[in-house]
Amino acid sequence: MSPTSKGIPRERLLSLLFLAGGIIILLVTALTVTPAHRSAFTQFDADTPLVTLPTRAALYVLALLSLFAAGVQWAKGDRWSDLLLGLVSLFIVSAFLVWLTRGRSLSLLGMLRESIVRSTPLVLGALSGLWCERSGVINIAIEGMMLTGAFTAVAAASLSGSHWVGVGAAMLVSALMAALHAVLSIRYKVDQIISGTVINILAVGATRYLNVRLLTPSGHNAPGTFTAFAIPGLSKIPFIGPIFFLHQPTVYLMMVLVVIVHVVLFHTRWGLRTRAVGEHPQAADTLGVHVNRTRYINVLIGGLIAGIGGAYFSLGEVGRFEDAMTNGKGFVALAALIFGKWTALGGLGAGMLFGFADALQDKMQILGVGIPAEFLQMVPYVLTVIVLAGVIGRSIPPAAIGKPYEKQ
Repeated sequence: MSPTSKGIPRERLLSLLFLAGGIIILLVTALTVTPAHRSAFTQFDADTPLVTLPTRAALYVLALLSLFAAGVQWAKGDRWSDLLLGLVSLFIVSAFLVWLTRGRSLSLLGMLRESIVRSTPLVLGALSGLWCERSGVINIAIEGMMLTGAFTAVAAASLSGSHWVGVGAAMLVSALMAALHAVLSIRYKVDQIISGTVINILAVGATRYLNVRLLTPSGHNAPGTFTAFAIPGLSKIPFIGPIFFLHQPTVYLMMVLVVIVHVVLFHTRWGLRTRAVGEHPQAADTLGVHVNRTRYINVLIGGLIAGIGGAYFSLGEVGRFEDAMTNGKGFVALAALIFGKWTALGGLGAGMLFGFADALQDKMQILGVGIPAEFLQMVPYVLTVIVLAGVIGRSIPPAAIGKPYEKQ
């Protein structure tokens, strides 16, 4: 058994959490749902039904499944913990959606597609941080890199008339910001938290000044957005096709990059060297790996990916640049990286979860549900704290992260 704080076994704590989840669902159902309530889920418009459920019966089933999972967890211990955690999380989210739509209808497929869109900058930011932190360099400058990229993408796209030129320029300028972070952190051994903070402050001030003084007065702040396009064949797959294969280009780039980053970091020689540098730089140096050069390259790669994330905000979502338009998403991306346990696939999963919470709070406002949207906006940070506490699986960073390396 793996202990948590105060010596409570994690397996027992999970069982109690599953039990609490089931009881809460039962109580909420008894207090707020009547036998007449129905929950209707539609496809991409309100007129195309997907499924209609009797609200009370569906909630009772989900509650009983959670209680059953609590019993299995108590009896089996660590053997089924991860699987049961995933299932109970699904039960609780499903119960919330069923309760939310009692007497109403919800475009479930539309919300899932919107979740992917909302997750795009978070996943790209997590991939950016992954390259840096797997090599041992803390990167809280993701926010500043993406903001700079968003500004550059608009300026370059307006001047050139090409959105792709805007994306390329965003990648290059974000890489320059990453190079500044790398030089401060690796060459001059500045505290990496301080270096990242300085870059974030620099990005906010510089982009605002350039926007007010140059970009907007010159009329070069409205290049428009990328047009969404369907991938032939794949977009025709029932239900799944429109969710995954009907997006604008930066979303597709995110999906492709997740696969590439996962393969490179965990199945290539370069990835092995990167992880070695982040875990034990002295040993890597002994085997002939140039530690600081590897860190420089990885931080620059992270900057390039952050530039794509910045281009998403301006060219993929809004069509113009607005001051501080990243709105803290770089820090949420860092939370997704931690929640995903410093892996590409974990970052994708965490980003999707956070994107789902973001899309759901918008739907709640449309439906007029009397729950403050701020509660859902807290979810990414609360879940990250829970992970760091080890309640739902401990997230262990690379051993040498944040430690400057000097060749002995």
